[in-house]
Amino acid sequence: MNYIVSGNGTMTIVVNNESHTVGHDHPNYMAIKECLGNNDEATLIPLLDIPKSILNYTEGKVDIKDGILQYDDEEIHNALTDRVMQMMRDGFPFKPMLNFLANVLENPSNRAVEELYTFLEHKNLPITEDGCFLAYKAVTHDYKDKWTGDIDNSVGQQVGMKRRKVNDNCDVGCSEGLHCGAIEYVEGYSRITGDPNTDDKVVIVKVNPKDVVSVPLDSECQKVRTCAYEVVADYDGPLQQVVHHSDSKEWSQDDFANFMATLMGSNEDVEECDEQDWTDHGYDPDLN
Repeated sequence: MNYIVSGNGTMTIVVNNESHTVGHDHPNYMAIKECLGNNDEATLIPLLDIPKSILNYTEGKVDIKDGILQYDDEEIHNALTDRVMQMMRDGFPFKPMLNFLANVLENPSNRAVEELYTFLEHKNLPITEDGCFLAYKAVTHDYKDKWTGDIDNSVGQQVGMKRRKVNDNCDVGCSEGLHCGAIEYVEGYSRITGDPNTDDKVVIVKVNPKDVVSVPLDSECQKVRTCAYEVVADYDGPLQQVVHHSDSKEWSQDDFANFMATLMGSNEDVEECDEQDWTDHGYDPDLN
């Protein structure tokens, strides 16, 4: 077994007269590097085969056909494929992603599923162990929604409404539904003046992908419209990990560095936004 490591860390490995190039994007990069250091050819060979590695990683639940990852015979979108590969590189267990894929397949709207993938391409939106995802939401200083002022968004609350009452048209930016988003959108939307008695707060919410109804196009797919979510924490820095560990209570950047592993409420309706009202109040009520 012979190998060369280039200046950028790319490894060229010759095994059984066959050459393999392994870059940092290979899901088994660190494991392969360790095998080279230990001169462990037997362990190395299966690690070089990405399709076989993925099959082993997912215990055969994710298959590779014609170079495309599939789950339950359905093609896995590139956004999710990237997540699977990143989880492998980071050494996370596969079950959270399989749970996520199972939840996605329970969403009754194919259009909502396709839109969800574009939303999840934003960074800092971890997957939870039970297959949900985390997002951000701006609320008032007393944890009420910024539009009606009636919905309690304090930590621990489960908020929900009837799915059929959520607008599923992604071309309509502000309409009926529960909204949350990527941190870049929420930070630009929240109102901060320096007064803790009146300033908005940002909370972290947990959303099951089966409850996603639409991803409005008006903010570069940085927000999602859903029929349910759970408020799980106050915002204390962006969520950096691919997978969130359920044991964490306060989610700061330091907490996430130590992680080892990667519905319904009382509100039945959310008022339809009135454009003049947003202007009069000086904010976008789109994130209910």
